[in-house]
Amino acid sequence: MQLSVLASALLLGACNAAPPPAQEPTPESPQAVRAVESRLSQIELEYEGPTALLEADMEAGNAECEAHNNWCDGTLEVYSFPWTSTQAPTVADAVESVFALRQDDRIPFRFQGNVPFSTMSQQLFFFDALDPHLLTELGNGTEQVQIAYYYASYLVAAGAHDWNHLFVVLFPQSHRVAVFNLVNHEI
Repeated sequence: MQLSVLASALLLGACNAAPPPAQEPTPESPQAVRAVESRLSQIELEYEGPTALLEADMEAGNAECEAHNNWCDGTLEVYSFPWTSTQAPTVADAVESVFALRQDDRIPFRFQGNVPFSTMSQQLFFFDALDPHLLTELGNGTEQVQIAYYYASYLVAAGAHDWNHLFVVLFPQSHRVAVFNLVNHEI
């Protein structure tokens, strides 16, 4: 009997014990932050903007989208980056830097793979003038561009989706990155 009273007292004491002090959320490890910063510095993007011809291609494509009940929208961002490394820049480096710039973007993109330019040109829709203008305006004429393709589909209203096609195009010798985003709207 004495043992059960002692066990009950210990159990009651444990139940009535003061809760452990609340722990402050721990900030992200400085080591992890430094690793991200040093990795992102591989390609430091500087906004350059589309050339006049590419801007005209985008305006024409968006006007065509508007003429079809705003069925689509397109954006094109062009960046340059300094490069001093002896190793060639990779599309993975470009993607990492692009998504770091777009960190507030809540679109649930899924990687579809690294694709040839022909895959992108098939998705241009009303922006088909970008093929070949994108290559002639931003490239040096001989370099092999590298393209990462991302896709997202999500509900924007009852029974209506948006479909996003995001292409990150690396011009490894010209030290440029183009980001083309085509959004098709379900109407």
